[in-house]
Amino acid sequence: MTSFRCVKCSSQQESDGLDVSCERCGSAVVVADVAPTAVTRSELEDQPSGVWRYRAFFPGLGPEEVVSLGEGGTPLLRAERLGAELGLRDLMIKDESRNPTGSFMDRGSTVLLSLARSRRVKECTCITTGNLGASLAAYCAKADIKARMMIHQSTDQGKLYQMLAYGAEVEPLSSRPLLRDSHGGSLTVTAANPYLLEGEKTTGFELIQELGWQTPDVIVVPVGTGGHLRMIWQSIAQFESASLIGDSHCRLLGVQVKPTPYGGTKSRIKRGSQVDLPLAELEESEPSFRREANRAVAESGGMMLATNSRDILAATSLLAKTEGIFAEPSSASVVAALSDAVRSGYLRSSEKVVCVITGAGLKDPKAISRLARRARQPAPGDPYARPSPGIGATKIALLRLLKIHTAYGYELRKLLAPDRRMSTASVYQHLTELEEFAMVRRRETVYARGRERIPYELTRRGAEFLRVAGKLERVERKQAG
Repeated sequence: MTSFRCVKCSSQQESDGLDVSCERCGSAVVVADVAPTAVTRSELEDQPSGVWRYRAFFPGLGPEEVVSLGEGGTPLLRAERLGAELGLRDLMIKDESRNPTGSFMDRGSTVLLSLARSRRVKECTCITTGNLGASLAAYCAKADIKARMMIHQSTDQGKLYQMLAYGAEVEPLSSRPLLRDSHGGSLTVTAANPYLLEGEKTTGFELIQELGWQTPDVIVVPVGTGGHLRMIWQSIAQFESASLIGDSHCRLLGVQVKPTPYGGTKSRIKRGSQVDLPLAELEESEPSFRREANRAVAESGGMMLATNSRDILAATSLLAKTEGIFAEPSSASVVAALSDAVRSGYLRSSEKVVCVITGAGLKDPKAISRLARRARQPAPGDPYARPSPGIGATKIALLRLLKIHTAYGYELRKLLAPDRRMSTASVYQHLTELEEFAMVRRRETVYARGRERIPYELTRRGAEFLRVAGKLERVERKQAG
């Protein structure tokens, strides 16, 4: 049995479940602070790098029960060029985009799915805006556990493709989602799962160890649900409790995408008057751990910062151009907020500052498109003017035709554009791009009248994409009506 504490009413309870919530008020819970198994610095240093190096600080599992894709062990990089731009002489980046599925969520997924497999869970269900679903889908595949993902309409295409690639069953989220209660071989997961958080605290463990068993002066973290920030603070407290480090004077800065401060806490820094571009991972994250995050920031002597989407997009570009790190915009919010913190005098140029970059930019095609438009305005006829391939109306129409029967490119052109407003070459370009997404494939080439003809057919992934797209369209029509 594990002891838990409610983040809202502070009641204590014990449970052996994997999807625990407060029995009194239904709010999220965290694993109650417990003394870790006695461990020394040298013992930790002798272990392979990664999340499971710190197994003494979360629920024990035998090596044979661990479900791992090599998560953790991400680099702590000096950011001299970015620091020079921001006026910080000792700036470092903890690059969580190097995790297996491209986000810090993998740290939590390895812990939760290891526990799930050890308890013979057969199915995992999750409501997600993206990164959590992609991560869980990958670890479910590794653990041979069926994954069922219910996605928001704002879910980025890149993350949807990840889920599909890992074999997850994907459903659009309806206004009243029907989630099955966890029982026996079934597990329902949200971002508030306490065992996900147990893995996430290893971000803090690692950066402390990488700094020679010292904490930096400041750690800057995107807020999201508030859980990651809270667990980084707990990692410092647990290392202090285990006598692995001395008293820390590290301040936490939490960053969110709003013109007003997170959780109603008065902030000394505000940017912008409105949010002009959607950033799903930050804006739509339910702040389940708002109180915990605010308390962690207050205890550290830090503060909550607010920035806006326009500044975040500029920061995404700056980070990529100065340090070669292409971050998800929600991750680059920490860079955007740093600029204000320095100008306001809250950060001194001599302080050691660590920014936590939580996810990779390639997971967000919309961000790539925005950055490309900002970087270069192509001239008419420029080959770079062609937008990067996506799944638009023409490609969906092609997939629907191929769902009916296998067809040649010229046949598809006639069906799509009988008035010849679309060329056969354009159709083949769309088919080539769909092949890159593994949504269609070529069958054996046919030769007729001395000409080569290539028949195309729908793949399983293409059929799954059509099924999800159709459900999303029905949800949109219902909401519009």
